[in-house]
This record gives sequence, C-alpha cells and structure tokens, in this order.
Amino acid sequence: MMVTESVWVMPMAYATEGPFLVAAYQSLTGIDAYYWFNTWDEEWSHPQSANGYLRSQQKWMFANPDMLGNFPAAALMYRMGYVRQGDPVVLELRELKDLWQRRTPLVAETPSFDPNRDAGDIAPQSSVKTGVDVRAFLVGPVEVVFDRDPAQTEVVNLAPYLLDGGKIIRSITGELELNTDKGCATLDAPKAQGVAAFFKNRQQFKLTDVEIISRNDYGAVLVVSMDDKPLRQSARILVQAGTQSRPSEWQEQPKQLKTSDGRVIDAFEVVNFGKAPWQVIKPDVEITVSNTGLAKAIVLDMNGNARGEAPLTRNAAGVKLRFPEDAMYVVLQ
Repeated sequence: MMVTESVWVMPMAYATEGPFLVAAYQSLTGIDAYYWFNTWDEEWSHPQSANGYLRSQQKWMFANPDMLGNFPAAALMYRMGYVRQGDPVVLELRELKDLWQRRTPLVAETPSFDPNRDAGDIAPQSSVKTGVDVRAFLVGPVEVVFDRDPAQTEVVNLAPYLLDGGKIIRSITGELELNTDKGCATLDAPKAQGVAAFFKNRQQFKLTDVEIISRNDYGAVLVVSMDDKPLRQSARILVQAGTQSRPSEWQEQPKQLKTSDGRVIDAFEVVNFGKAPWQVIKPDVEITVSNTGLAKAIVLDMNGNARGEAPLTRNAAGVKLRFPEDAMYVVLQ
C-alpha cells in the first residue's frame, strides 16, 4: 500500500508535524511508502517563485527546513520498525459483484466528496450494517479483502479508543495518541518517543522515558534510538527539534474572506513572498531522558556532521538537555 503523492502545501505554516505524523501513522497502519511531492533540487530547496519568473512562492515542495529538516528521526524510526503495526480495526470482506454494483464500502467519503455514493448502500449480506467512523484510520489498520464473503467482515469496537467525546484518539497499540482539542500528537514506544504540538496550548509532555518541555508556539520533537535498543538502555540517541520557517522578509496580514456560500471567515493574505535564505524559529526546548548511561551531547549541523557539544546535566535518573537554539539535531551518547 502506497501513498503516491502528497505534501503539506505551502504557504501552510504548520508543516513541521508532517514527517512525524506520516512516519508514525504509516507504521501503525502498515502503509509501505509515502511519496513526498516534490523536489527538483539535489539538496535543500531555496525559497523560489512558483513558475520561475512571476513573483510568487513555490507551493509543491518539501525540501525546506519544516519538512525535509524533520526527516532524519522520523525516517529512522519508520525504517527500523520502532512504531508497532496494530491489529486490523476494520477487516472488510467484499464480493466482486458488490464492486461492480458500486456498493458503498464501510469507510467512504462524505457527501461533499462523492454525493452519488454516500447514501449508505452497503452490501446487505455484510455482517456490519452501517458505515465505520473514519477515525478508525487513526486507531489502527483498515483492510479490505476482495472476493470473499461479506458476512465474515469484522470491525473492532472503536469506543474505547475515542476518548473525551472523541477529541482524543488512541491507537490500538497504545503507542500513539492524537488530541484534536489541544492540537497535539504523542508517540510513546520503547525505542522512539516524541510529540508534535501547538505547545502554546500545552508546554509539558511526560512520556515513559522522555519528558519534553517547549515554550515555542508550535513544533515537533522526536527522541529516537540509533542502535535498536530501548531508549532507557540505548548508547546513541538522536534528538530532533523542529519549529517553523519562512523565507526572509516574508509578510502576511489578517484578512476576512467571503466563501462561495456567503460566509465570512478569518484568513491571512500574503503581502510579501520574501526571498532566500529560510528564517527558522529558534527552538526553546528542554528534554529529559531516563538513561543513566549517557554522558555527552553532540550537536550536528543541517548535514548531520558533528560541530561541537552542548551542556548535558546528569542526575540519578538520567540526563537533561537544554536544546541548542541554533540546531535541529543532537546525538546523546
């Protein structure tokens, strides 16, 4: 199963969460590949015009500090299998004749996407008679088997995983939790822990082996084992902290817009697309790791090369790092 083309589209201001969420949830659900669209650059993309000559901002890109900058820890935990794939929460069996008759699957688009199919025409012989909440994808794998008996379809009761009136969605593995009210997602697995959040809503997150405090408005922090050992025992740990970026001299201003149905909404208007180089908000982050074997913090540059050390405070429980404000990567060892 592949997602063949997707990206957090410019001028999206909150793209740092992308690699974190994609790596975590494609691990949970068993998606094999996600294709980030798109880059024509061999390394980092500079702020640039969309068509090469008119004053505008390239929108289909990911090789910027927000997204590509947050790849290393996310890619490592995905490729190493640190986030556990869950058991299927939906296992739908479909007969071929139901496909030819275009009967509605258990998880389908809303009428706004496909008004001709959303009447709920589920196969009458199915063991499940109503559509399944789309939040099932955030709980665990949603799978379909073709040319099988629909009477054998199985759906897990989602209620135990939809908490606080559905505002909190917990994975079937217990490792992932998404809070749509506070705007935060946490990962708590033995070898990878972290958070993507609007930290202005909540600054402190206590996970099993890692505590994260951020005073930024928004960002993502990942703490990932580099030697396939649990964080509590690992001898090398990658700590990654991402914030937001914009081109130099970028300017936007609040503006009200009228929608096609006559509603007035609050929005933003870009008044200056800016220029190179990228300006990145400094991380204001403190990280505590429960691992008594760690002794130093090696600061890496944006190419992953060591460029010095950061102070590391040790105590009986582990180590505490005040993340450098001019870096995105630190290796604890």
